[in-house]
Amino acid sequence: MATVERRSIDFIPPEERYGKPRSLAFVWFAANTSITAVVTGALFVILGNSALWSIPAIILGNAVGGFFTALHSAQGPKLGVPQMIQSRAQFGYFGAILPLVLALMIYIGFYATGLVLGGQAIGTLFHVSPQFGAMIFALMSTALAIVGYRYIHRFSHIAAVLSAVVFIILLVRIIGDGNIGAVVETHAFDGAAFVLGVSLSASWQLTFGPYIADYSRYLPENTPKRATIGWTFLGSVLGGSLAMTLGALAAALGGKAFGNDQVGYLAGLGGAIWPLVLLAVILGKLTGNTLSSYGGYMSLATIITSLIGQDRVGPRQRTVYVVAISAVSLAIALAATSNFLSNFTNFLLFLLYFMTPWSAINLVDYYWVRRERYNIAQLFLRDGEYGRFNKGAFLAYAVGVLIQIPFMNSSLYVGPIADLLGGAEIAWLIGLVTAGALYYAMSRSVRNSAAVPTPAPVHPHPHGPAVPAAVTINTEESL
Repeated sequence: MATVERRSIDFIPPEERYGKPRSLAFVWFAANTSITAVVTGALFVILGNSALWSIPAIILGNAVGGFFTALHSAQGPKLGVPQMIQSRAQFGYFGAILPLVLALMIYIGFYATGLVLGGQAIGTLFHVSPQFGAMIFALMSTALAIVGYRYIHRFSHIAAVLSAVVFIILLVRIIGDGNIGAVVETHAFDGAAFVLGVSLSASWQLTFGPYIADYSRYLPENTPKRATIGWTFLGSVLGGSLAMTLGALAAALGGKAFGNDQVGYLAGLGGAIWPLVLLAVILGKLTGNTLSSYGGYMSLATIITSLIGQDRVGPRQRTVYVVAISAVSLAIALAATSNFLSNFTNFLLFLLYFMTPWSAINLVDYYWVRRERYNIAQLFLRDGEYGRFNKGAFLAYAVGVLIQIPFMNSSLYVGPIADLLGGAEIAWLIGLVTAGALYYAMSRSVRNSAAVPTPAPVHPHPHGPAVPAAVTINTEESL
């Protein structure tokens, strides 16, 4: 068995498929129970929600955002290629570079913020500077991303179990604190802050959209769609809700102490088990950072190979791409300013405005327009059936972004409708519905052709002739 993953942006042939969909619950639980999610939960209180009303907003937002995100998971086993390369079917071979660049910004942004918080945890645990901790953290993330898919899944099992145990212990300690009653009862319900909180947690889930199929694409093609979507949804929503609830309560109870040092506050809250708390923070954040490094290199590789006409990336090339993503993210992390929470809020909302229309177009195309029927080989041809640019997708995307402007609520701009609604944030929902509906309306010819029975699409095979999509090989090997 190879130590380093051989595949990158290329199709995973049937004979290399393996695993069970339940492993996805561990991956997405571990990715969501990170210190970054805890910080996101703290923003609910900072933005004006009471600690009590933060909890239903957190659960509702994670459930809504997690539903749309989990739908991407079924694309992995069916298509066998990374999430973002699928965008070539909607936007065209070269047109897909736009969402790829935006996805790359997501990967680097989350990687950098994760290095800041992970560096704090390593610094506190080993008594080194946070900057040195961030560098160590970047090295670990890089190494895990290089060895690839199989070991990312295995590592996530450990991180998920440890995070679940530690986060539940911390919640029990917070609830058992004598001051929590007064904190929870503080402030009445604020409708605008509640809606903004729902949008914030939904944005957390939706920004995972570009990641999802990367970690299900090795599953056998006949893996039940319901299982793939269900396990992804379960892990994401449970993990995100648990971490954000912890963050909201910790922020309400700790105030400035939590705001100035989130990692240190949680470690102190753990009491005698503070090393275990820091270890959980490190492993949880390492999972998220590895996903960002892994997805980032594939986006970067897809952009570059699109421009030079290459359809595969060898092990040496992928190592270079991973190192490049880590180096840029580390540089950003080392330059991070003290107003981290404010900047992170703006970053999340910014990503939401631009990535929600992409997610809508991708899902509508997969489930309603092409009805899960793609010719994978054509995704790798610049003059193939999906074309170089798809004007309809770009129009739907542009309208989906622009229509959000009056509804936006960020520190950079507050739209007139958002102002009338008292600051309530619903722009992402408007963009999601508009982009998806417009793309569907402009894809009538594709829908009509997809309705006509055709032979099974053909996948590229790396060692010989093409293999029909219907061919799958089951294996007893599990993750």
